[in-house]
Amino acid sequence: MNAKSSSKYREFILYTTVGVSATAINWITYSVLVALVPMIIANAMSWAITVIYTFVTNKIYVFHSLSFERKIVCKELITFLASRGVTGVLEVVAQPQLYAMGMDQPLFGVEGLEAKITVCVILSIINYISTKLFVFRENDTKTMESI
Repeated sequence: MNAKSSSKYREFILYTTVGVSATAINWITYSVLVALVPMIIANAMSWAITVIYTFVTNKIYVFHSLSFERKIVCKELITFLASRGVTGVLEVVAQPQLYAMGMDQPLFGVEGLEAKITVCVILSIINYISTKLFVFRENDTKTMESI
């Protein structure tokens, strides 16, 4: 295995690790909030918290975009928020829709979690592709060999 393919696997493993932790943050905040506010609000709030976390961790640890120059960070943040905004709208709309279509069995005592998991898997794939292609493009970021 050459260094370039090893680097690609490393990126995928890091993205997956960050994604799993982001999913945990999303589900935990959703589980707490859905007991306090309506489902759509809980979903939107958990999404916003997760987006902040994923921007920072993807920038630094996954795609090694180490420039903190205002112009670069603003460009990355705007592009990231736009791409996650699209998938965020999909999440906020699709999860209750799947719930209404019959994915309504509570899991672990949490209403709507079955539909949320299904939507999460689909959106994780879309998010990786958009982040890799549009936000932290290799030619736009400074990379480092190791952290």
